[in-house]
Amino acid sequence: MYLIIVPLIIFLFILFLQRFTTVNLNLAKSSTDIPYLSQLVQNDNYKIERVTQNTWNEIRYDPVNDFYLIAQNEKITKLNNKGEVTFSLDLNEKDINNTPDFMDYHRPSHFVISWYGIYDLSKEKPYLEKLETQLNTDGKMEWEEWIKRFENFYNKAETVLWGYRKALDASRSHPLYFKINGNWTVLYTLKNVSQINSNDTFIKFRPNYKQDYVQDKFQKLYLLKDVKNGGAFSDYNSFNNTYNTSDYAEDKMEYGKEANLETISFKKEVYNEVPYSFLPAQFGGTVVNKLSIGNSTLTFKTKAIKGAGFSSEPLKNYIYLFTVPTKFKTENTLSFLYYKYPTNWNSGASEGVYVIKRKY
Repeated sequence: MYLIIVPLIIFLFILFLQRFTTVNLNLAKSSTDIPYLSQLVQNDNYKIERVTQNTWNEIRYDPVNDFYLIAQNEKITKLNNKGEVTFSLDLNEKDINNTPDFMDYHRPSHFVISWYGIYDLSKEKPYLEKLETQLNTDGKMEWEEWIKRFENFYNKAETVLWGYRKALDASRSHPLYFKINGNWTVLYTLKNVSQINSNDTFIKFRPNYKQDYVQDKFQKLYLLKDVKNGGAFSDYNSFNNTYNTSDYAEDKMEYGKEANLETISFKKEVYNEVPYSFLPAQFGGTVVNKLSIGNSTLTFKTKAIKGAGFSSEPLKNYIYLFTVPTKFKTENTLSFLYYKYPTNWNSGASEGVYVIKRKY
């Protein structure tokens, strides 16, 4: 009996330490000399450099012009194929009346729409291209005239964008943008006649409810993907990976595994309690991550959450490794880390997007 009870007591004691306290039994994996992601992380071949400090980002790649865009609520940043920031735009930039413009990044293109013009981010030095002509701003044009103008503009235009957020008159009249011979013309829809809607990724338009949706015209930018972390894409929805991506062109593309990210240790530091009890519900702590890319490895720390007490919640490190579709990859193609820690509790202030850059 003694031979059974003593091991059982030892087992229960270890289980108690592991599940109900912040005592760490595995002290062999010390992370004292390992930098946090927000600090300098590098080796002889690569370095990880922070681009944004925001937890609400979208990363897209332009395979034709070989650049990347990182879009946030208030800012959009352009990077070249070396991971260098070449352009940055404040989407709340103030206009001549000292009023924030609230510019609209037109997903999934390389255009940003202002009340006064459009930025083409594919240009080496983007600038505000002014709207030359704006028609039907009161939404009262006769149908015959409107449809004639629409068809004429659409057939001549090299670029066509359906506007959504810059609508007039309580969103009853939406702007349609046509770039013809290098100049931008805006034709507003007729009130309560045309249909335009958005699911935050795709904008759809049809001249009236009896006609089919009309295809816009622009060069598409592509999302990156984390092939290991639930197949998450690098858009605003990447937080929980539960949304339907079947309409994404990227969903049908192949993504390679040239880079790999794994968590190699977790150190418990604090815990949250179950409401109205003293039982721990979650551990917060530091994880050590190992990034393998090419023939190199980089090791860094971030914060993570894991179930405590009676919770079976697995370790969540909230970090994504995004790569471009295989068909677009070249020797210099970049990869990105996106750390999206969801709470300020036990946060290590490393949130944001990081580019993994070669050292030249």
